[in-house]
Amino acid sequence: MHYATLLPRLLPPSLYNPVFTVLSTTFGMMRTLQSHLSPLFTRLITQPDVASILALLAIFFISLKILDMMYRAVMFWVNMVLRLLFWGTILFVGLWVYNRGVDGFVEDAQHLVQYWVGEVEKYSGEVKAFQQQKEDQMRFQAAQKQRGRGWR
Repeated sequence: MHYATLLPRLLPPSLYNPVFTVLSTTFGMMRTLQSHLSPLFTRLITQPDVASILALLAIFFISLKILDMMYRAVMFWVNMVLRLLFWGTILFVGLWVYNRGVDGFVEDAQHLVQYWVGEVEKYSGEVKAFQQQKEDQMRFQAAQKQRGRGWR
């Protein structure tokens, strides 16, 4: 049964004309696409090589889209955490200055800087000592090899 003949009876003319225009345009486009794409579909069915290549391309495209979505989601959370850290730091420093005053804040900051500079110097001294110990160990091993060659 054709429902197109029932539409003028069921719908008012102000609604029937746009609906009929949209439906006729859609069906016309579908027929055009079907007539142009049917040779492509028959070729894909008869030649599986082309179908597998197109399937791989489609899978590749979809996987890139999924990867892009995952990247955007991760970057959203990273960006949000960085913004929270930034504004939290500003809030923390503001409360610190409010509680201690400007002079107390400067004293505390100087004390913290002196403490961390001392720690960095301590650990860099330990690293230099460790590097020197490794160099001495390598020299000792080289000297042992030189002595060992004399016996042969």
